[in-house]
Amino acid sequence: MRVNLLYIVPIFLFYGCIDPLDIEVNDRNSRLVVMGEITNLPEAYQVVLQRTSDYETLVNPMEENATVSVTDENGLEYFFKESKPGIYRSCPTEFVGKIGQSYKLRIETSNDIIYESEVETLLSTGEIDKVYYRKSQRQVEVNDYTYLEEGIKVFCDFKDTETEDYFKLDWQGTYKFQSAPMDNNNRYCWNTEFAKFDINLYNDQFSNNSLLKDFEITYLSDGLRFSEDYSFQVRLKSLSKGAFKFWTLIKDQFENDGSIFSALPAQIESNINSLTNAEEKVLGYFVVSSVDTKRIRIPSTALSGVNEAALACKQFSPTDPLPEYCFNCTKYENSEGEEPTFW
Repeated sequence: MRVNLLYIVPIFLFYGCIDPLDIEVNDRNSRLVVMGEITNLPEAYQVVLQRTSDYETLVNPMEENATVSVTDENGLEYFFKESKPGIYRSCPTEFVGKIGQSYKLRIETSNDIIYESEVETLLSTGEIDKVYYRKSQRQVEVNDYTYLEEGIKVFCDFKDTETEDYFKLDWQGTYKFQSAPMDNNNRYCWNTEFAKFDINLYNDQFSNNSLLKDFEITYLSDGLRFSEDYSFQVRLKSLSKGAFKFWTLIKDQFENDGSIFSALPAQIESNINSLTNAEEKVLGYFVVSSVDTKRIRIPSTALSGVNEAALACKQFSPTDPLPEYCFNCTKYENSEGEEPTFW
């Protein structure tokens, strides 16, 4: 059986971006996959519900028409509304997580099956001191041909707290690009990309209340993203010990070499249980985090910044149908035609 275990990428709370993690599960029974996160930031939070499926099914079915809510330690219950099939969002004007408070996720499916998470406390996080970058290169192999790719590595310095802490560092990057010449209505667009499979974790067991320097966040290759300035944001997120273990095992799944010593999916425990059937195993995790953020601007002069989108439009022959983004740059991946407020 294959499961697309949903990875809550750093800024999906703003943009609703979700990337699948393919994990093999030796179980023919369909399982509920739950990925949700709340923070202390005034933003819409998401809970994503999905079902596992076999290899013959290309898309894992979404769990629709469920009732999803989060209850705080005072008994106040906040309901999430289904914005897309299987994707449930909170209202930021009604519910914002508070540091030090505890929360519990509750799910009731359309066939009256009830799930609840363990109680999770929103712990304080560390503080990002600065974010910076350095030009870099890496070897890339395509069709047995190896070449050096230009890019940059992004780093940050951050300070943890006096207690034992667990952290996850996510990022998002937004770039402005000029559309193809035939696009008369959307001269510029902005595209936002996310951490995807950069699972950056840190345990401060040996560095309590100290400044950690040169923590590498990601590598960004040259190309369209640097044809104009690039806005890069880091999110330093607190994790509970259980959430840290969950993400560590997920990271091990992607970094292992497939040997007999690789971590097994059965070891990836969830903090969500079925109240209706105690034997049912749930996949995923309900994460409660406080967040510190910092944003920097990387100038277009940092790299050559080739505008691949515009070049692709110009290289089509006269008889070839042009992609939609050649006329409207908002059609290029997940681009927007409106300038972001932080720009």
